[in-house]
Amino acid sequence: MHDRSGGVPIWVWGAVVGILLILISSRSHLLDPENPSLSQYFAAQPTPEGFDPGFRLPQLEISALPAGLQMAARELLATLGAGGVGRPVEPAVESRSVRVEVRELKRVEGGLQVRGEVTNLSGGELLVPISAFELRDSTGASYVAGGGASATLKPGESTPLELTVPLPEGRGLLLVTNLPPDPAVEQRLIVVETSPT
Repeated sequence: MHDRSGGVPIWVWGAVVGILLILISSRSHLLDPENPSLSQYFAAQPTPEGFDPGFRLPQLEISALPAGLQMAARELLATLGAGGVGRPVEPAVESRSVRVEVRELKRVEGGLQVRGEVTNLSGGELLVPISAFELRDSTGASYVAGGGASATLKPGESTPLELTVPLPEGRGLLLVTNLPPDPAVEQRLIVVETSPT
C-alpha cells in the first residue's frame, strides 16, 4: 500500500540545503553574538623625558559646554561617583566611514569602562583596528590599546566596542577615533568642573 522507493522527496533536500545556508551565513553570530574583537584594555602611555606635547589639551571643562549640557555633565559625574552607570556628554560622533556611539560609562576595578558600538557607514567593507581609538584625559595623558584586535564590518554592520581605561577620578575623558583617510573625530565622554593641572 505504501511506496517504499529509496528516493528522498526533493522538498526535503531543499529544506536541508536552506537550513545549512542559514547556519553558514549566521555562524559568526551563533558562535559569538557579542563579537569581542573591539574589547580591549587601554594603558597610559609614558611621556618621554623633556617632551613638549605640542598639542592643545582637550577642552574637558563643564564651563566649555553649552548651558543645556552642563546639567547633564554634572549628573554624569554624580552618577559615576556613586558607582552607577551613566551616558557620556557626547554619545555619538560620525566620520564619513564610521559612527561611534558610546552608550554607557561605568567605574570598574582599575578604572573606567566605556561601552558602545561601532557602525560602518561606508559603501564597502571596513577594517576597524583597535589602534583607531585613543583616549585622552584632561591632563593630556594618552591611553592606547596593546595588541592588534580588529573587526571587519560590511556596509551598515555594527560591532560592540568595550574599552577599559585606568582613568584617575576627577579627570575628564576624550575619545579620539582616527580611521584614515577620514579626519580624526573627537568625542567628549566626561567633562569636569575644572581640569587638573
